[in-house]
Amino acid sequence: MPAIAAHDVTDRLAELARFTGRGAGVTRLVYDEAWCAAHRWLASEARAMGLAATADWAGNLYLHDPAVKPGHAAPPVLMVGSHLDSVKHGGRLDGAYGTIAGLLVAHASRGMAGLPVVGFVSSEEEGSRFHGGMMGARSMLGMVDERELDTVADREGITWRDALEDARARGCAAALPRAPFAPLFRPAIELELHIEQGPVLEAEGLALAIVDRIAGYRHWTAWIEGEARHAGTTPMRLRHDALAAAGEMILAAEHAAGEAGEPAVATVGFARPSPGLFNVVPGTCELWLECRHVRGDDLEALADAVTRRWREVAQRRGVRLGLEEGPGQPPTALSAALADAATDLAREMRLAHRRMASGAGHDTTVFAQAGVPTLMAFVPSRAGVSHSPDEATDDDHLVTGVQFLAALTRRLAEHTPR
Repeated sequence: MPAIAAHDVTDRLAELARFTGRGAGVTRLVYDEAWCAAHRWLASEARAMGLAATADWAGNLYLHDPAVKPGHAAPPVLMVGSHLDSVKHGGRLDGAYGTIAGLLVAHASRGMAGLPVVGFVSSEEEGSRFHGGMMGARSMLGMVDERELDTVADREGITWRDALEDARARGCAAALPRAPFAPLFRPAIELELHIEQGPVLEAEGLALAIVDRIAGYRHWTAWIEGEARHAGTTPMRLRHDALAAAGEMILAAEHAAGEAGEPAVATVGFARPSPGLFNVVPGTCELWLECRHVRGDDLEALADAVTRRWREVAQRRGVRLGLEEGPGQPPTALSAALADAATDLAREMRLAHRRMASGAGHDTTVFAQAGVPTLMAFVPSRAGVSHSPDEATDDDHLVTGVQFLAALTRRLAEHTPR
């Protein structure tokens, strides 16, 4: 296997970060102009390295040996990669790091004995434009119902189908096939390299984490309906303030997660009161709630505690509460056998490492739930910062992670029967 040099990693990460919308950090929403430019650049890089770059109908990109043909007759493959989209004003590494790793490992593995290695670039993972639930990974695995193309829409009302038409016109997606949507490749193993997005590895002075499970989450959209009244003439004791009730609910979620203990978390990431004026008591408020935990029973207990407290707040304050649950994910165990193999390799390479769970969701979750043997590896995040323009990881850690992934890929590909 050819060596992967430091500049192979760092230069390409810097180049990929140039494809962004306006403002601080990186904003690359699925199918937007920056996303399409990044998609075309990655395909060009792959072809310049002697790889084929094959896009599917959803804009997922596969980087592979030209001798490995996609489609029904394709052999089982080892897939390695991550996602191309970002959150708004996020960092330059989330998703992008695993994407560049997939490109480099696929190139280094070309012509190797054993399972063919295919780098993947999933079109969407973050949910920052569409709330479709891991649309990229699900479409890669043939887990999308055609009706979703017309029911999933962004905040402007643009449907998945219409957004895809724009991407297709820019050369960033293949033609829409007849349903059901069959996958182009059959994954025998899936690997994803990622920054930790938390502070543990840096705090413990470690270079690597072997991730053996991924937290689950549940999402709700809440609508709080009070009474919009003149703010100057309505006494405090007679108000039914939707925003004040929302504030108490936000704190109730925080307290419930704190009482549950780590690694439980509960977050309200969006609030929209109305009418939003100085002189009007807010009559309505919309909230977006998320609860996460690495164990299923504890996730259910946390969700029950938060929603119960929210109903109690609504009743006490005399407001109406509507809760609509959106797409979620159960906690997911990754392959114990792959985790053991990765741990053995980390010891052999004398890398300071540990096993850990991921509190964040990833494309790997979908592969694992589909029955594919999967594994993730983390490298440290500086100060634990992610989803921020301040997201950073030392170059040495970035390079070490890709080199470890390349060595692990080779070991697994050579010892896994086709």
